[in-house]
Amino acid sequence: MKILILTQDDNLYIPDALAKVCNSLNNSNEKIVCIVSSPAMSTHGGVVKGIWNHIKLFGFRGTSIMIFRIIRNKILENFSTTNNNNFSLRSVAAKFNIAFHRIKIINCNDFHLLIDKYSPDILVSLSCPQIIGKKVRNRFPMGCINVHGSPLPRYRGLMPSFWVLRNEESVTAVTVHDLTAKLDDGDILAQREVPISPEDTWDSLVKKTKAVGAIALIDTIRNIKNNSVKRMPNLNSKASYYSFPTSKDRKVFLSLGRLFF
Repeated sequence: MKILILTQDDNLYIPDALAKVCNSLNNSNEKIVCIVSSPAMSTHGGVVKGIWNHIKLFGFRGTSIMIFRIIRNKILENFSTTNNNNFSLRSVAAKFNIAFHRIKIINCNDFHLLIDKYSPDILVSLSCPQIIGKKVRNRFPMGCINVHGSPLPRYRGLMPSFWVLRNEESVTAVTVHDLTAKLDDGDILAQREVPISPEDTWDSLVKKTKAVGAIALIDTIRNIKNNSVKRMPNLNSKASYYSFPTSKDRKVFLSLGRLFF
């Protein structure tokens, strides 16, 4: 099985999870042939709007922490003497000798050319910030799947780790599901619970869900290959959808004693 992973530009949360997946799916039976990254801010309508949204949500302190970590990881990546690091998506790809590409728009001819080049059997969306069109989805003979950090069908949409904390949930989950035309829709292929502790911040919960998501994804890939997937309906009747948090949502979040970092 040849796998193409589609993700977003990130050097804070995704690289460690990606490294776990690459380490496990790196054999003659399952092989990641290509990792493709697209701009993280595409869900916000551009870089400027995205940065402003983050400042309004995380505050100047939280945004400064994120910027510091991003710059730190870029420096560590550039000055690392080996490829044995997870400071970026590119460094993870290099460590496992996997081709790495950046594409601004997924539903374009450039991405179809990559599919032609690597002939993957299945597409894995790992926090991909763009909706993947039907023409792209139809190119993969074994289908397309997505990893979402919530107990679908609940908490569809953006920033589920924020919303489960804001809504005072005691447990969340990670879901692997089929990709369809609708956001976070499609049959559920795997779901793993993630306990929420009183000490969890948004940052710590994102890290926990990414780690559990990597394990769930590895198991799902192997179940697909072995034709042993147990599908569950992702019922619209039980779905809830959340968009990017507002200033009011931030106030409620902080009033509960929760922190971002």
